[in-house]
Amino acid sequence: MAANKYKFTISTKDPTLQLGFATTFDEAGREDLIKGYEDDVIRKLINPTKDYEVTRFRHAPLSDNSEESPDIFYQFNFFDPITSTWPIALPLPAPNAPLPFGYNFQGYDNLEIAQNTSDLQKSFFKLDFYDSPNSTRQKFYMSSILSPVKGTPLNLLSIDLDCYTTPGSDWDLLNLHEPDSPLTVDFDFNNDGVIDQTVVIYETARNVVIPRFQFDMDINNNGYFFYWLKGDSVLSITNFYMSCKFYNGRDGKISRFTNTLPSTIPNPTSFNPALYLYSRLRIDKSNFTYWLEDLQGNRIGTSINTPVEFWEYVNPV
Repeated sequence: MAANKYKFTISTKDPTLQLGFATTFDEAGREDLIKGYEDDVIRKLINPTKDYEVTRFRHAPLSDNSEESPDIFYQFNFFDPITSTWPIALPLPAPNAPLPFGYNFQGYDNLEIAQNTSDLQKSFFKLDFYDSPNSTRQKFYMSSILSPVKGTPLNLLSIDLDCYTTPGSDWDLLNLHEPDSPLTVDFDFNNDGVIDQTVVIYETARNVVIPRFQFDMDINNNGYFFYWLKGDSVLSITNFYMSCKFYNGRDGKISRFTNTLPSTIPNPTSFNPALYLYSRLRIDKSNFTYWLEDLQGNRIGTSINTPVEFWEYVNPV
């Protein structure tokens, strides 16, 4: 009977036995797949570092390099329900009688605006940033809040009621007359046609802010910088689409804004939001700057004549 014979040499060294097992797999690449799986599991177990550092981006230089860090300008136009227009011409300064403008159309008179009443302080513009203008595919990333009290001040007349009790809405105004000066108003408390109190009104010039903003890099910079991820390991986004809403702290009303005059929209009752609700913000991580464009690619926000402009949308139906 045939038998395998093995010869072992007795040695004082530790014995070793070598077996000729194959150390490679077949040509299907299974070894690479297993190695890749091992690397993936190890990477998850050790919790690799991701760069979540946030940095600030400044407003990009002008195309002619005349300003390294130019101011940025915003303008918000409210709807006037009396004239069915969006007034943009600034009201005349004192001592001229100002026409309604800006926050007057949101229920605030010039005295309330000048005194920064609590309702006005609770109001704000909200700029929302998305990765796409398409509402069915976009993802929301952040918001920027602009306070009305940070707007541009104008020296406008305001009407003061010289009395200890402010007339309520249930009082009837009987007469508004100005025989000489000052202006007087007659009120009927009991709605019986009898004048119960005459209130003296003084016209006082005050600093009244309007919904126009100019932010700079040094002093008025709350709204100047854009904050985003410094690296691309988490998200690689360079284009954002910015929409605007106004929240009224007095009545809770939320006003949406369009990027163009609503009366010029072909079908203002049913339009494509991707075309009329957004402006585009672009960032450059090589020098940490940003700039704003309209959807046609024209740069905006670089001067008082070319601001980032939004218009309050009111459904005409």
